[in-house]
Amino acid sequence: MPRSRLKNIFLVFTIFLTLTIITTAGAISYAFFTLEDEMNQKLEAKRILLPTEYFAAPYRFHTPSLQSLEKSEKILQTQNYRPRNWQQRLLPGDFLSAKAPECRALFRIPEDLSFASCLAFVKKEVPSEQSQNDIHILLFTAEGRLQQIFKAFPLVSLPEVSLEPSLVAQYVGTDPIMQEDQPLGKVPPFCSNGVMAIEDPRFLEHQGVNYKGIFRALIKNISSGRAAQGGSTITQQLVKNYFLSSEKTLKRKTQEFVMAYLLESRFTKDQILETYLNIIYMGQNGPFQVRGFGAAARYYFNKDLSSLNLSECSLLAAIVNSPGLYNPFKQPTKAFNRRNLVLDKMVEHNYISTSEAEEAKKLPLPDTQPRLATETAPYYLDAVRKQLQDLNVEIAGAKIYTAMDLESQQFAQEALESHLQKLEQQNKLIKSHKEKGQTLEGAILSADSHSGFIQVAVGGRNYRRTQFNRAIDGHRQVGSTMKPFVYLAALQSKNSEGKDLTPISPVKDEKFTVKYEGKAWSPSNYGNKYFGTVPMFFALKNSLNAATASLGMEVGLDKIIEVTRSLGVSSSLKPFPAVTLGAFELYPKEVLQAYVSLSRLGQKTDLSFVQKVVNAKGDEVYAFTPRSEQAQDPAAVASLVGMMKQTVISGTAKFVTASGFTRPAAGKTGTTSESRDVWFSGFTPYRTTIVWIGYDTSTKNKLTGASGAVPIWTDFMKRVTLDDPEEDFPWPEDTVKVHFDESKLQEMNVPPQDLTSVDLVFKKGTEPGFFNF
Repeated sequence: MPRSRLKNIFLVFTIFLTLTIITTAGAISYAFFTLEDEMNQKLEAKRILLPTEYFAAPYRFHTPSLQSLEKSEKILQTQNYRPRNWQQRLLPGDFLSAKAPECRALFRIPEDLSFASCLAFVKKEVPSEQSQNDIHILLFTAEGRLQQIFKAFPLVSLPEVSLEPSLVAQYVGTDPIMQEDQPLGKVPPFCSNGVMAIEDPRFLEHQGVNYKGIFRALIKNISSGRAAQGGSTITQQLVKNYFLSSEKTLKRKTQEFVMAYLLESRFTKDQILETYLNIIYMGQNGPFQVRGFGAAARYYFNKDLSSLNLSECSLLAAIVNSPGLYNPFKQPTKAFNRRNLVLDKMVEHNYISTSEAEEAKKLPLPDTQPRLATETAPYYLDAVRKQLQDLNVEIAGAKIYTAMDLESQQFAQEALESHLQKLEQQNKLIKSHKEKGQTLEGAILSADSHSGFIQVAVGGRNYRRTQFNRAIDGHRQVGSTMKPFVYLAALQSKNSEGKDLTPISPVKDEKFTVKYEGKAWSPSNYGNKYFGTVPMFFALKNSLNAATASLGMEVGLDKIIEVTRSLGVSSSLKPFPAVTLGAFELYPKEVLQAYVSLSRLGQKTDLSFVQKVVNAKGDEVYAFTPRSEQAQDPAAVASLVGMMKQTVISGTAKFVTASGFTRPAAGKTGTTSESRDVWFSGFTPYRTTIVWIGYDTSTKNKLTGASGAVPIWTDFMKRVTLDDPEEDFPWPEDTVKVHFDESKLQEMNVPPQDLTSVDLVFKKGTEPGFFNF
């Protein structure tokens, strides 16, 4: 009887075990095939979701320019061009610097052309067999200034030459990343060997999971009482980064194991390693994830991946484990020690010799984080996307060549942040707002006035903190920024006696009240100070509200609005008296558009953040082709610009000149009546820049355009105009410049303490002779 019972128990156990094995096998098989299907779907999704790539504008050598030989060499080196001497053949991506005799011999430069030295280079995309017939040559004066540009052979003079556009960001869907895909053949062996040495020494041997490594890590972690070591292979890390989330659950770990085996069965080790080196997370550059060794080489060393040495490759291999913990800019000691550990591991696994490791350990880490405007560049890219959306241009998987000048974008970011921080520290009201949690914000737009390309767009202080793009989406009152359009309308009008109004025509600066639609409006000057009868240029440069409003009412509100619209303003403007003082909202881009038109002496041209777009198939689907039209009389606008130059010399923006900015410039400050928005809009013959600051909540800040926006504009423009020629505006032939000395100014009721002389521009036939004012 007991034997029969034992037999029954054994039978039941056998059946249960068999069923368990079958069920488990079935579950594993189901999971295996399910995960394989899931992996196939995700692989296909990754292929479909092509990254959208954004390129900054290529660096441009051009004449006329004050650019130095030293700076030109530095730019080529920064762009990873290889230096050669004049006796070596130039290949694509090479450059040389030489004195005049060598330059003449090499490039057949005529003897009658005087210069001191040259810089020659072959662009990277030129085929090797054509390199000797595609050389660009920059000639420099004895003072080291860029003089002329040639292309050889044959020798042809050029006005400009551009380098290659640089990749600044990729977006996979809505995720901003920095990534440069590199084939394994271009990855230095030091880099791939360094990763294997520290992350997965048995990578070439296992089938996706290293059980010995897992067991060893488990023992190490138990003995140390903490998670001191991991056991994931390169294949598992790839699965985790490419297919799975980072959650730490048994289910996810099981999926990771199965997918690792699947990956190893479908791809070669080279394919797995190449993919890993291209997608592994390598750090955070502002809002951009740094993905892969190609982007990491650019971010940490500003180099092409192929040019990294043993020390640099070892640092990247060190960073893989924890990009935050081993960031050389923020954790230099930990990064240094981890880099040296990688070198020791490479010696241990026979990838390098002990002497090579010791030499590499002597090399320093990078200590200067590259300046890439990472806090604000996403605002620019946001503006790019919105422009292309308005144009119905598909951007998924496209290469988008923007007009962004990355260095200028950085300068703008620094100028804005520096001044706003200073205000938050030194201005009592701004400081109190800061303590209550309110952040003073700002926006900057800057364009090349000749091309129409918008090179800078700063929509706020920090894109990670707030994605609201004030540079293109902020709709704010413009205040006195509007006044130049009042005076431009006046300069094309006549007074009550039928005489042309000019920069010295008298206007009344005194209190008055105007009634309209049952309302009364009385404009008042800043500080309630009035000057009586003064010339128009004086009223504009000192931003006198009463004089401007009085002039505007005389000229006609409809005419002022018509002039403003013709120059590029599209927001709603109503013919109320307060329109003369800017009591309405505009977008900063509208202000930029109108002021670019003024800088071009009345010629309106289209503006763009984008140069061209190439789709995933390689077809060019958009190219910016600006349309220009003469919207206003050039002579009248020239007279206005001459008046606006006085704003930066002795008017409300005199800080510009007092701070040492010497290039010809014109502009206008803007302060709204309740000090909620402050502006400065100004331009040189080459660049137009708009600055706005204020609170998103429209909180009063009690700043003025002079104290709030002018210092930012000046700081920025000082840096970006260094190489621009110091030439004045190209005054039209039918204009004449007239000089007024102190006695003439006093006749016009200009206070002697204000200025002692002034040069103004008049349309021929309207300039003064001897006059009584």
